[in-house]
Amino acid sequence: MVRSTPIRPLPVPLPDGVIVLRLRRVSDLGAIAAASYDPETRRWLDDAPMDEAARNTSMARVEEAWRSGQAAPLVIADAETDEPVGIINLQFRDDDVATIAYSVFPASRGRGIAPRAVRLLTGWALGDLGLTRLLLEADEANAASLRVAEKCQFQRISSRTKANAAGVQHTTIVFARGRS
Repeated sequence: MVRSTPIRPLPVPLPDGVIVLRLRRVSDLGAIAAASYDPETRRWLDDAPMDEAARNTSMARVEEAWRSGQAAPLVIADAETDEPVGIINLQFRDDDVATIAYSVFPASRGRGIAPRAVRLLTGWALGDLGLTRLLLEADEANAASLRVAEKCQFQRISSRTKANAAGVQHTTIVFARGRS
C-alpha cells in the first residue's frame, strides 16, 4: 500500500550542520552504486547491487517513487562538501505510516551520520508530512542499526524470523516512533 496522494519532493535540503538530506542527483549515482557492492552493506540488505542497468534507470525510479507516493528517496550529504555519504529512504505504507531505511557509505561509517539522518528525516516526516507513525527495521545482529533506532527514540515493538535468499534464518527487530 502507498499514500493516496503524491509526495512533493523535498523543497529545500534538511541540514543539521554536519549533514544534509537532499534530493538525489545523477552525480550521486557513482557513489551509490559503489557502496551497493560493499560487503558490510551486502550483509544487511537483500537488494541486488546497483548494476549498470539499475544505474541507468535509477533517476526515473526515484522520480516515480516521489510521484506515485511510494517513497521519498534522499541522499545523506556532507554539509560542507555536499558529497554523498549515504542514502535514506522513507517508504510509505499508507497516508499515516512509513518505514525508514538507510545506509551509510563505508568511508563515512562510525561518525554518527545514521542517527543524524534518521533524526532529520523523522522530524520532517512526523512534522511537515504529517505522518503519525514511523517504523525502522534492523537485523538483530546489526548492532549499529539497533543503536541508531534507540538513539533516535524508536521503541522496539516486535520481531520476526524468516529465511533470506540464501535460506539462512535471521531475525528482524521492528521499532516504531510516533508524534510526541
